[in-house]
Amino acid sequence: MFRFELTPNNGGIVLWGDTASLNELYELIHYIVDESPLIKNKDGFMLALAYDIRKAREGQRRTDEYLYDYSETYQLYGVELLWPLVLLQAAILRSSMSYIETDKAKLSVMYAFEFVLESALKQLIPERFEDVIKTAKNASNSDFDWVEDNIDSRCCYFINLSPKGRKENLDKILNSFDEHWVKFTKDKQDIKMIGLITNTDWEWPTDIIW
Repeated sequence: MFRFELTPNNGGIVLWGDTASLNELYELIHYIVDESPLIKNKDGFMLALAYDIRKAREGQRRTDEYLYDYSETYQLYGVELLWPLVLLQAAILRSSMSYIETDKAKLSVMYAFEFVLESALKQLIPERFEDVIKTAKNASNSDFDWVEDNIDSRCCYFINLSPKGRKENLDKILNSFDEHWVKFTKDKQDIKMIGLITNTDWEWPTDIIW
């Protein structure tokens, strides 16, 4: 089972799960990354998601007790996931599943993961969540090398935004992973954003203000 909570400054979500569900997701990510013809770098940002899930499962990120049925409790393990990164990672995982062999067990884990992300996004931006999901899907169809080359600059730009700016610009940041959108956009605000992204420090901060 998965649960979520929104981070206070709109940086992303805390993904919560028990050891079994987190382990299933960890194994699914590894399987897709290994088998997918779309994911060219098998040790890059896609596998970073599996690393975060493993660290959560091992209790090295966040832990909490969940009260079930007002009487029983069980341990949950969580990890913060950055909005533009996790939405793009999930979209690439889903696209990859069209090219590799999957079964109902693997599909059920992916559906559960997607459901948590969509539920959290709907809570964050109820009027735009479907458009953001569609934008992430479109971005996942871009050349993988292009996406990987631009992960750090886009994510660091997002991290440096205010909580309001993160919410308002999430779809635009996902759009910027489309190399054709970057080339042909004529919107002045988007052109300004591309310029700011280009000049953003690519070093991830040690302490993200989630």
